[in-house]
Amino acid sequence: METEILSEIRASEKKADEILERAKREKELIIQEAARNSAKLLSEKGEEIKKAKEKKIADFREKARLIREEKLAEGKTAVKQLKAKAEKNIAKAAEFVIKKFEEAI
Repeated sequence: METEILSEIRASEKKADEILERAKREKELIIQEAARNSAKLLSEKGEEIKKAKEKKIADFREKARLIREEKLAEGKTAVKQLKAKAEKNIAKAAEFVIKKFEEAI
């Protein structure tokens, strides 16, 4: 009877050891899978961040280009207005110079 009890104890201990070994292997597998999943997730998020940065840069460049074009158009309009005003004043300036010249003679 003691032998039977000792055999049962040994069998139970062996079974417990097997359960512990299996649990350790499962734990390692779970840790490895978690590491792979986290690496994959980090890679995906890194790619998302990179794409978002590239989009923001492209949007900023487009906005800067539009502002530049707007400022150039404003400058061209101002130049045209000044040129028209100058051309309009050429005749008056010529008359003024002739008048002053005639007065001086």
